[in-house]
Amino acid sequence: MIGRPTGVVFAVSVFFLACGCVEAAVSVSPVIIEAVEVKRGQIFEILCQNGNQHEVTIELSLALFDQDETGRVLFLEDAAEVERAGSALAVDTGEFCLEPGGERTVRLELVEDDFDHLYAVLFVTPRRGGVQTRFAVLLLLSTVDSQLEMSVLSWEKQADALALTVENRGLRHGLWEGELLLYDELDQLAEQRRISSGVVLAGRSRGVEVPLPPWVYRVEILSVQPGQAR
Repeated sequence: MIGRPTGVVFAVSVFFLACGCVEAAVSVSPVIIEAVEVKRGQIFEILCQNGNQHEVTIELSLALFDQDETGRVLFLEDAAEVERAGSALAVDTGEFCLEPGGERTVRLELVEDDFDHLYAVLFVTPRRGGVQTRFAVLLLLSTVDSQLEMSVLSWEKQADALALTVENRGLRHGLWEGELLLYDELDQLAEQRRISSGVVLAGRSRGVEVPLPPWVYRVEILSVQPGQAR
């Protein structure tokens, strides 16, 4: 059973964590899995394909991830984080071989659901000679489907941009969405602009910078619930 997606697009895609082009024809899909109301026993599938003309050995490993104040993904690979990821998720294999042109579906099972949210990463590492390239599949999982609790924690109008700090007090990840009202030097409303943050993990905050035209004298910020029309 595949988890119900949240419809949120995360601001990352596939990660190449080392240089080299020998394994460039190995592909992994999807690179982001989002699901809410997940339950123990749920299965997530990742397709690995080998477009090389030679056999490739694939190694799999789990860890956790977080984000910093800019929204950048941080991999947590210490022993405690690796153990936590492995206690919640089980991979059907730790290593396998892909023949030239071959493919394999990797199955991840949720074996523990005693959390509100879990941000795990499955590393897919092709091995051949001295070249090491790995892919990261991000799993953004929540056992709840609660309403988002996103808000603007602080903001500052700079010379050519508006700097916002968005906070997520909810139990799952999500986007803050809002509208800017831009006033000119006569204090007349000259432009309305819809904006949104990148994904903010549960219990985290991140900065958002919005460029402003030079004529803007004053700014008002309105928070908008996802899907709400204005």
